[in-house]
Amino acid sequence: MTKTILPVSFFFGANNNTKYCSLFDDLYSPYEKGKHLILKGGPGTGKSTLMKKVAEKLENNGYCIERGYCSADPNSLDIVLAPELNFSIIDGTSPHTFDPTLPGVSEHIIDLGTSWDRKYLNEHIKEIGELTKANKDQHKKVADFMKVASQIEMQSVLICNNFTDEEKVERYAKRLANRLIPTKKGEEKGKVHKRFLSAVSPDGIVVQYDSVVALAENIVTIEDEYGAVSPYIAEYLCKYAVENGYDVYACYCPLFPRFKTEHIIIPELKVALFTENSYHYSIDETSTRVHASRFYDKTAFAKNKEKLAFYKKAKKELIDEAVRKLSIAKDIHDRLEDYYIKATDFNVINDIGEKILKSIT
Repeated sequence: MTKTILPVSFFFGANNNTKYCSLFDDLYSPYEKGKHLILKGGPGTGKSTLMKKVAEKLENNGYCIERGYCSADPNSLDIVLAPELNFSIIDGTSPHTFDPTLPGVSEHIIDLGTSWDRKYLNEHIKEIGELTKANKDQHKKVADFMKVASQIEMQSVLICNNFTDEEKVERYAKRLANRLIPTKKGEEKGKVHKRFLSAVSPDGIVVQYDSVVALAENIVTIEDEYGAVSPYIAEYLCKYAVENGYDVYACYCPLFPRFKTEHIIIPELKVALFTENSYHYSIDETSTRVHASRFYDKTAFAKNKEKLAFYKKAKKELIDEAVRKLSIAKDIHDRLEDYYIKATDFNVINDIGEKILKSIT
C-alpha cells in the first residue's frame, strides 16, 4: 500500500445481523514469510495498550501502519498491521477468536494469561460468570435489532431496484472507471483488502473518515440514502482496479458484511469512492458528487417515497436501540475488566511487551 504519514484506521469486525462478523481471516497469508503475533488473554490484561505501543514504535521507525479498532469499544485496538514488514499483532480473543494456521512458523501465540492470579479469579467465579453471561445476552439483543434493521434495509433496496435504470448506472460506472483508473499492461492482478470503514458501536455510528483523507486526494461521493446505486458502482470500480493491477480497500456495510460494498479506496492512485447517507456525512464538499436519484424513474420514486421514508425511520430506531444495548454491554464489560485488572501482574505484561518491542524491528 502507498506510504502515508497520516493515520490509517479501519474496523476488522462489526456488530451486525449475524451477531459478530470478523474479517480477521483477510489480514495476511500464513504461507508467506512474515511475523504475526496473536494475543490471548482476558479483558483488561493490557492487549490494546500493548498494541498501541507497538504501533507507536513502528511509526517512529518510519513504517506505515494500519490500526484496527474494536467496534464494541472504539477506543480499544484489535489489530496493528505493518504491511511493509508483513507484520501484525492481533487480539485473538472472543468475540473475534483467532487461531494460527502455522503456529510457530509465521504465527506466534502470546499468552498474557501467565500474568493472572488464578486464585483471585477462582474466588470470583460467580461474579465473572454472571457478567460474562450478561454481556453475551446484550450482544444477542444487538444482533436481533441489527437483523431486523438489515431486513428493512433490504426491502428499501428492492423497492429502489424496481425504478433504478441499471443500464444507466452501468454506463456511468464504466465512464468513471475509465476516467479514474489507468490501464496497466501486463501487470499482475491487484488484491482486495476487506475492511469496515464504519461500525455500530456504543458511541453510535463511528466512521474512520481520516483514513479516506489519508489515502485519497480524489474522492467521488455518491449520495445514496437507500443503497441501491453506490454498491454497484463501488463493486464495478473495485473489480476494474484489481483487473488492472491495483490493490483496493473494499469497505463493506456492517449490515451486509459479505456482499454490500459501501466505499472503496485505491491508495496507489489516491482515489476513493465514498457513499454518503444518513450515517456517513460528506468528507469533502468540493469532491465530485453524484446523487443516486439521477438514475431513478422520478415518477416511480415519488410513488414509493412515503414507504421509503417509513422504512428509513424504522431502521434508524432499530440501530439506535442496538447502540443502546451496546452501551449497556460496554458497561458490563468494564465491570468484568475490573476483576481481570485486579488479577493481573502488569510487571509480567510489561516484560512481555518489552520482548515484543525488541523483536519487531
